[in-house]
Amino acid sequence: MCFLNQNVVLALSTVLLLNAGCSVSRYHAASTNSAVPGDSLSYNTQTPNEISEPKQRDASPPLQTVAYQNEEAAELDEVSQEDSVQLAIPIEAEEIVSSEVGLTLEEIEQLALANNPAIQQARAASARAGGIRTQVGLKPNPTIGYFGEEIGNEGAGGLHGAFVSQTFVRGDKLAWNRQVIGHDINAMNWQIETQRQRVRTDIRLAFYDALAAQKRLELARDFRSVAREGVTISEERIDALVGTRPDVLQSEIQLNEVDLSIQQAEFELAAALNELAALAGVSDLGTTRLVGELNAAFDSRNAEAELAKIMARSPQLSAAQARVDRARTNLRRQKVQPVPNVTAQFGVGRDDATGDAFANVQVGLPIPVYNKNQGNIRAAYAEYCAATQNVKRIQQRIQRELALVMKEYNIAQATVRQYEALILPKAEETLKLMQEARDAGEFDFLRVLTTRRAYFDANLNYVAAMARLAQANAKIDGLLLTGGLSNVVTYDVGDDLRGQALSGQ
Repeated sequence: MCFLNQNVVLALSTVLLLNAGCSVSRYHAASTNSAVPGDSLSYNTQTPNEISEPKQRDASPPLQTVAYQNEEAAELDEVSQEDSVQLAIPIEAEEIVSSEVGLTLEEIEQLALANNPAIQQARAASARAGGIRTQVGLKPNPTIGYFGEEIGNEGAGGLHGAFVSQTFVRGDKLAWNRQVIGHDINAMNWQIETQRQRVRTDIRLAFYDALAAQKRLELARDFRSVAREGVTISEERIDALVGTRPDVLQSEIQLNEVDLSIQQAEFELAAALNELAALAGVSDLGTTRLVGELNAAFDSRNAEAELAKIMARSPQLSAAQARVDRARTNLRRQKVQPVPNVTAQFGVGRDDATGDAFANVQVGLPIPVYNKNQGNIRAAYAEYCAATQNVKRIQQRIQRELALVMKEYNIAQATVRQYEALILPKAEETLKLMQEARDAGEFDFLRVLTTRRAYFDANLNYVAAMARLAQANAKIDGLLLTGGLSNVVTYDVGDDLRGQALSGQ
């Protein structure tokens, strides 16, 4: 029995020493922290051998320092099997607005952010990444069992006993696993914000399109009374024997054109409202009046300043930077894979033949002679290079798209200013003078009709220019992000890193 006690002490001491050795071998991963949202990224041009794990060692595991965007995202770090993804409750239009008042841009944005399925998909992807992060860091379970030898061997009596075995993951691979997936969570959270910004921009573009159609409809209906009056006057001139039949026909043609403009504006407004309803995730906005202004004051924008602002604030670029951090951390993770795991087994039993108790201890580990994980290290470095180039690609795309939007913005702004300062005042003054001259009998009626049409067209063109300016402004403020229903965020990474860590190969 004393022999058994000595073996038990020896086995426990061996297990404790192995466990302590695993702790001592842990790498400090503080240098692999996630990029904080908005920070700039310095690209590393080192080779795979130069991008090495931190030299400093610590008895504690690497700390996960992913910069979460909000408290909801941070809670995903503790996701368990019992947790469920909490999605926003859909909101209907009638819940936030009275039909007597109308819908504002802010209210429609509220509808869209609560109902848009792409945002909910992004949140679910982030929650899945949180679950994977928990899984890849879990320690292997111990194994218990029974063993028997020489059972039925005549005269031997047989050996019977129980054992417990445990695999000790060395190189701090499980903590590195969590560090890698933690960067995925960071990227997913930026993707959520990207989707939210896409939806906001889409709503604003559709809102200004609908608002312009609503304004054109109001102008056409107002001008219809003027056109109707023109027909009446031309008929009265016929009765007074001072007018001609062509004057009446021209007046009627102008009225017909205005009626066509009203019909077109009604179709455009209905289509724009349907688009808004689809973006907002509601079945129908009805014929609710939109409340807003197209002629909001827009300051002049500098292309270089706007580019710097978008580069600093773009959630899409931040997500790409998080993937660079992920690839860099995964490269370091693959470099510790050759550190062999240790499997220890301790068992106790009894020899039936002699009645003696005994204990046995087994310790084993693979020797990294042939497989040093060199293939995965090279693949991880290639992934890192691709991630850095993806950041550069997004930066160049932002620069290109901003150049196109700035062209739209500058043209629309110049057009609006020209109409406000010169064209509309002159058109209004010309119409007034022509009407006075007509009353005095100085001009024929056809010239008056032409002046009225020019005034109407000038106002329509002014509304169109204001809509283009508002939409260009919305694109810039929206960081050039559009396509809230076209872009889907998914997370397809599994718990392969945990299997790799436990294999020890």
